[in-house]
Formats: sequence, C-alpha cells, structure tokens
Amino acid sequence: MEEQKDGPTSGCTEKQGVVIVDDTTENLRLLAGILKDCGYKVRPAPSGARALATIRKEPPDLILLDIMMPEMDGYEVCRRLKADEKLRDIPVIFLSALNDVFDKLAAFKAGGVDYICKPFQMEEVLVRVNTHLTIRAQQKTLVAQNAELKKKNMLIEEQAGKLQLIASRDSLTGLSNRRDFIEKAQQEERHFKRTRREFSLVLLDIDHFKQVNDTYGHECGDAVLVKTAREIEGALREQDIVARWGGEEFICLLPETGLDGAGHVAGKVRLAIAGRHCQYGDSLVTVTATLGISLYDVTSSLEESIRRADAALYKGKSLGRNTVVVYEAAR
Repeated sequence: MEEQKDGPTSGCTEKQGVVIVDDTTENLRLLAGILKDCGYKVRPAPSGARALATIRKEPPDLILLDIMMPEMDGYEVCRRLKADEKLRDIPVIFLSALNDVFDKLAAFKAGGVDYICKPFQMEEVLVRVNTHLTIRAQQKTLVAQNAELKKKNMLIEEQAGKLQLIASRDSLTGLSNRRDFIEKAQQEERHFKRTRREFSLVLLDIDHFKQVNDTYGHECGDAVLVKTAREIEGALREQDIVARWGGEEFICLLPETGLDGAGHVAGKVRLAIAGRHCQYGDSLVTVTATLGISLYDVTSSLEESIRRADAALYKGKSLGRNTVVVYEAAR
C-alpha cells in the first residue's frame, strides 16, 4: 500500500463527514490520517456493528467500507444501511482485496456506488472520495432547493386560495358575493342540463331597510345585514347556497328543489328573520323580509329565472311585505 497525502484538494475545504469501516488498524490509521489532512471530519469504525451504531447516531456524507470483516461483512452492513430510510442515500465506497468480478457485482448489488481494490493508491482514493462527496453535496443542495421550492409553492397556493376567497366573498357579511353566486348557479344550470333535476331561486329583500339606516345609522344597518345573513344561513339546508345580491338583498340557490320545497325553505327563512332582533347599543332592532321564488326554466336563461324571482319579490312588497311569493308563470 502506497501512502500518498498529496491528493486532490478540490472539495476538501468543507468539513464533510466520512466514516471508515475496516477491521485492520493500519488501514484505519492511514486512511483516517490522510483524509483528516484534507479537511474531512473522519470517524473510524473497526467493525460492522460499530459502524452501524456511529452512522445511525450521526449520519456522515460518505462511507468507506471494507468487505471482509468478522461477524458482519461489508455487504451486510451496506444492505442494512440501504434498508434504513434515513441512511439509504449515503454513498458507500467498498474497499476490498477481493478483485473478482463477482465480488464487485455483489458490492454494487448491495448498494455501493464505487469499488476500490486493495492495495489501493491514495491518489485514487482521494479522487473518488472527492468525486462522490461532490455528488453528495450537490444532491443535498438539490433536495434543499426542492424543499424550499415546495414550501414557496405551498405558500403561493395558500395565498392564492386566500385571494380567491376574498374575491368570492362579501366583505361585510362573509357570504358569497354576486359574482361567486353566478358561477355556482351556472354550475347548477349545467348540472340540470345533464340530469334534469330542477332547482329554485329565492330572492330576499329586508323590509323598510332605509328606515333602519335613517333611524339608527348606517353602522346599525350593517349590523342588521350581518345578523340577517346569519339567520338565513341557519335556516337553509346544508346543500343550499346564499349570497349577498346587493344592498339589503340576498339570493339563495336551492339545488334539486321544486317550488313546493322552495316554498317550505323560504318560509323557514322568513320566520327566522322575523323572529329575531338585532342588539345595537341600547336598541333592539327587529326587521322582516319579503321573498320571491322562481323555478329554473330550461326554456329561458338563468338571468331570466332571477328576474322572475325579482318580480315575485316585488309582488310581495305590493301585498304588504313580510311574505313569500312564488312567480306565477313558473308553474
């Protein structure tokens, strides 16, 4: 064995960790000394069991592994390393006096990345150590960059989700806004065309809302809108959708629901609003609502169905408010 300490210096300035596994003390001493001179952090291990223990305690960047050792040979050590998810990516260079092709194939099959025959030239050892440590460092950098990229992508997706939520919500009540409601209603319209399962629309307007603002102020009016939104949500079914349509108007989408079912749901909503009051300062503010219902008609557009609900709503206003009216031509 020729001792050669003037190996390549590229990559030797970083404190990369190397574990040397060999039951021959002279080999351990020689390899450890030269690799330490190159600036590596070296840990010798005189047996397979000791090697596994030290590697598991502090995983190195590279392992130099002898094959012929008592109790546990290098093949078995390597197989155990590769079976461990936390250690399997550490490169293993086999060092052995076995020079048969079969032995080399067995080493690569066990998971080794390289094979150096004894007696070895230190120049060759240093070149190969440097090469695999460089590759290992690049792999770790790539993993770190991928992890950072994944983290940034998740953050971007999270922010995009928040922006999408903000864009689809009414800032005061937290309900869907007009645009979001139209998108969901169009989805239901497409569902109807596939399945012919009808759906209904309910347009709701708070009665005499202008008087609330004039009497108690716009902050009170906002509180009434929020309270009304919560009452509507509480009276609707899980599958129903409600949105703030504008001002003191709200609109509901009732999937797979005919006029009879829509009338029942709308009645619950009307009673929920009329049966509650809104506490604002020292005042108890009670409001009612008028609701208009239309059944989606495939012979017309979604916009026309909404106009029909609006027509029913205004008929209810003319009848004295606090009532539910079904668009007559929808039957």
